Amino acid sequence: MQWNEKCLMELTHRNLFENSDHRMRFRDLVNCYYRSPFFTKGLCKCMYLSSWDDEHFAIMLEMLNQLTLEGNRNLRMMKDQGEILEKQLEGSEAEIFRLSNAFLNDTPYMLPDLGVMDPEGAHIIRRAMQAGRYIDELPDLPR
Repeated sequence: MQWNEKCLMELTHRNLFENSDHRMRFRDLVNCYYRSPFFTKGLCKCMYLSSWDDEHFAIMLEMLNQLTLEGNRNLRMMKDQGEILEKQLEGSEAEIFRLSNAFLNDTPYMLPDLGVMDPEGAHIIRRAMQAGRYIDELPDLPR
């Protein structure tokens, strides 16, 4: 079984997809890009997060296509863009980008007081952190 299949199966088994659309968007991203030179477990976690809805999925897909077309071998451009967006946004949206940046940089994420955040944003962050732990437990990507 290939890494992308193991990942999808693990998150499905753990009931971490909100609905079939969330699962399908994630599957499409991972299947398409897991062999790319810039693919990391951190990017995979961001893919889970961006697959939550069509709007964020489209943003992720555009960024991944740009990385591919430019022949990038790392995620520097994506990290830079994430840091800019984090500073431009507010509330849950900014916090979700903060989490994404932590995923991409493989750095710890300081969980804010989710009680002061809107319930949907808090739910998305909790689920993404949970999915991230299971993605980290998967075997390393074959290179």
